[in-house]
Amino acid sequence: PVNGAPSTHSTFGWGGAGGYVYQKAYCECFVSPENANKLVAMVTDHPSMNLYAVNNFGRELRVGVEEGGITALTWGVFPNREILQPTIFDPKAFLVWAEEAFSLWTSMWLNLYDFDTPSFDQIETIRDTFFLVAIIDNDYIRGGNNDIANGGGGSDGGNGSLWDSLLAVGGVEQV
Repeated sequence: PVNGAPSTHSTFGWGGAGGYVYQKAYCECFVSPENANKLVAMVTDHPSMNLYAVNNFGRELRVGVEEGGITALTWGVFPNREILQPTIFDPKAFLVWAEEAFSLWTSMWLNLYDFDTPSFDQIETIRDTFFLVAIIDNDYIRGGNNDIANGGGGSDGGNGSLWDSLLAVGGVEQV
């Protein structure tokens, strides 16, 4: 997450000088049904997070989401301008993107392998069983190091940030 980085910041800045930018933590990936269930449990334990997931057959999983659910992911505040909101998450657009994403498993990846090979079968299994998942952590204040102007912005050591939570779900111990 980004909480008030100068708009001129070399990594996170955008929109011209004199402003400040903000960004919620967001993760989008394909996961197995088992991991989708683990992520549902994780988000259930973190009220600041939302989860949207869908598989190739249209089965949806939603946690912490109200109907509609369009939310800003990035926004900026600049002198003499209205607040700019260049990136949003829209559940309806996500479902359209999911259809395209799942079709790429067939049109791009399956075409690389011969039918009835282990690689072909693995890609077909992923396409037919995995979920495309999007997770948003709406708490951009607590979700990471707030001192972004001085090189912060990553995990701040177990405060419940999205990254820390994903690592814990994956069984990854932090050093």
